[in-house]
Amino acid sequence: MTTMNLSLSATRLLGAAAILSVACMADIAHAVTKKTREAQSSAASAPKKSRSVKIKQQQNHSGETTAERDRRLYRECKGMPNAGACLGYTSR
Repeated sequence: MTTMNLSLSATRLLGAAAILSVACMADIAHAVTKKTREAQSSAASAPKKSRSVKIKQQQNHSGETTAERDRRLYRECKGMPNAGACLGYTSR
């Protein structure tokens, strides 16, 4: 092979690589715009959800009322550190 044939082959190879890379970029760009279009259409058609938080009342399985529980904790937590279950019940 001569240098003329080698440079012509290299030029053809470089041109083919450039065409292939441009075609791949166009395909990726098409896929991205398709995804954004689908996301916009699904967001527009879906109803907005409420972001409010509902707090459920806790079940008290011990059978004591909240007033009874408060009195018991004040009685049991006298002189204890103000932490854990006794947090807020160490003094009146």
